[in-house]
Amino acid sequence: MAGIAAIMANGLEYREGRLQVLRGLSLMLFKGEVAALLGYPEAEALLGLLAGVRRPAAGGVRVLDLDPYEERAALSRRLGYLPPDPWLPEWARVRRLAEMVGARGGLRPGEAAERMRNLLARMGMKDRLERKVSELSTEDRALAATLLTLLPDPEVLLLSSPLKMLGPLARSELASLFSEYASRDKALVFSASSIEEADFASRVVLLADGRVAASGPLSELLKTIGAEHYVVLRSLDTQRIVDYIGKMPQVKMFSVSRGGAVRVWLNDFEHDLPVVLDLLVSLGIGLDRVEVGRLAAREALLNYIRRRAGSDRL
Repeated sequence: MAGIAAIMANGLEYREGRLQVLRGLSLMLFKGEVAALLGYPEAEALLGLLAGVRRPAAGGVRVLDLDPYEERAALSRRLGYLPPDPWLPEWARVRRLAEMVGARGGLRPGEAAERMRNLLARMGMKDRLERKVSELSTEDRALAATLLTLLPDPEVLLLSSPLKMLGPLARSELASLFSEYASRDKALVFSASSIEEADFASRVVLLADGRVAASGPLSELLKTIGAEHYVVLRSLDTQRIVDYIGKMPQVKMFSVSRGGAVRVWLNDFEHDLPVVLDLLVSLGIGLDRVEVGRLAAREALLNYIRRRAGSDRL
């Protein structure tokens, strides 16, 4: 993280019809970051507000210290935005689109075409430069739209689901391009449909119920939502386990299944597991079975959102 703020959102409120999409959302993103937004419809609404194509009902947005809605023209060459379901004209060749996009960014036609050729070559698509959009596959169209947004090399990139339509190889190469882009003191923010799409991001922002539910490196976010190792304890005396587990400082959280199995998450799994087991044994609690598992990220994310929604209603 470079430490220089590229994007600041403060107390954002936004509605789509009767749906309150954002509820006082505040967030700061920095140059040098690749930030993944998880959460629908909050992520798409936030990207639209940052790009200046939507207007907040309340709160403020600053991108490169400018208001993206009121000062959109001043930001036009400094900001790139890939909207949801981008449209490319079927009749146009990729070269012509590159020249058109490049002209808006101050590039000469030949310079824009050469830059697009290099981006396509990076993705193993060099021969697509002279093809019409109508001749491209679904994956190639999605990649072409994303690369056209990258082409002018803006200071901030806002991308709606750029990895969603891609296979694993294309996704991996595009992720490398994104990381290289941000390493040049630029900011890249994209929406992701799964944690797996966000695994290369320097920061993952989880949005739920119109607010930032969690934010940080993926490894820390996985701990926050509970997608980490846990231990399952089975005993004839489940209630005694629960009574003692709930008082142990090593325990982050626990749950009890209908069958009486106690699933326990620890603050530091490797360090705390032997301590907890020794304590239970010293207390005379007989453990019939001890199992170690790991909750899948998708399941953990859904559980975390449900827990937050439940606590917000209290």
